[in-house]
Amino acid sequence: MVKKNNKIKILEIITLFSIGGATETVVSMAKGLQKLGHEVEIATGPPIVSEGSMYETAESLGIPVYTFKNLRRDINLVIDIFIIFQLAWFIRKNKYDIVHTHSSKAGVVGRIAAYLAGAKVIIHTIHGLPFHRYQSPLQKKLFIFVEKISALFCDKIISVTHTIVDILVKDNIVPHKKLMVVRSAFNIGEYLKVNVSKEQTRTRFGLLKNDIVIGKIARLSKLKGHEYLLYAFVKVAKSVPNAKLLIVGNGELESELKQFVKKENLNDKVIFTGLVLPEDIPSIINTMDILVHSSLLEGLARVLPQAIMMEKPVISFDLDGAHEVIKDGINGYLIEPLNIEQLAERIIDLCINTAKAQNFGKVGKEFLKDEFDDRKMVAEIEKLYGELLIKS
Repeated sequence: MVKKNNKIKILEIITLFSIGGATETVVSMAKGLQKLGHEVEIATGPPIVSEGSMYETAESLGIPVYTFKNLRRDINLVIDIFIIFQLAWFIRKNKYDIVHTHSSKAGVVGRIAAYLAGAKVIIHTIHGLPFHRYQSPLQKKLFIFVEKISALFCDKIISVTHTIVDILVKDNIVPHKKLMVVRSAFNIGEYLKVNVSKEQTRTRFGLLKNDIVIGKIARLSKLKGHEYLLYAFVKVAKSVPNAKLLIVGNGELESELKQFVKKENLNDKVIFTGLVLPEDIPSIINTMDILVHSSLLEGLARVLPQAIMMEKPVISFDLDGAHEVIKDGINGYLIEPLNIEQLAERIIDLCINTAKAQNFGKVGKEFLKDEFDDRKMVAEIEKLYGELLIKS
């Protein structure tokens, strides 16, 4: 039952507090719910140092964050059982009305912990499925089984895409009535009005005024597909002399990717920015002419609607939820996964046909409207919380 003063005590649980789409969504959600008068706290595992952290952001917003050192991405049965009971004790002690889990690992241990603690309402958000086409059949079956079991321990499952909902229903993993879509949203105002000029950002990264800037924003890890973009850019650089590639982010593949760039004599054409803060992303997207996302696994990369709201043409492998924001040949291009030749051709097309690129950007912004506005996301979440508490 909802409290008389309508103030809800909420615990959001996420595996890591590193910089990334899921973490930024959780912080944005917590910020919005706090403004509506609710008490929101976050439980998380320690961040990966190379991926930065969101602790300072949370602190500046007055959001309490509790770190559980044993909550980690990797699977360890003994440690994972320990963290379940540790989280259950924490949830019971603090008497949360709602426990809302995010990301795969926290989604499993957090839901079970909340159930054991007797939480009134348990919700899980899927930012990206833990099973995918690039796993071995046995590994994929195991992850599907775990997701199916974990679904029994919560009242509602939120997906950031309709595509994920379709997969879960089609494969009989979660019944449709238990699912809903709420977009991983952001502060649209920060992307509609950028305070830093394009010239300032280009100077920061050594870009010239006449350079055509192709950008990718993602952690430098295997499934993000940077190597496919680099292979394609080798072809792009030969056809478009003033093309530059801006790779935003850092990660375990940084050294390997830089070696490839050196080998292909592209050091003067490829810029690695390293880790950047979330608040820098709008100005960095603003300096790009084309945004490319070549990830092999993604629920729906936030950078796609962010770029679209800034009237940038976008190109992505046609995987997961990309088709929900990109209409091929209308506001960007969807590429057959791993098709480097097609990827290069589409990038070259937008480099040469600047009028088409600009039109793609304008159409895309009109297409999305306010779908990814964080105010809409928070309103939908608060409404769901209230409805589930009434039923509890």
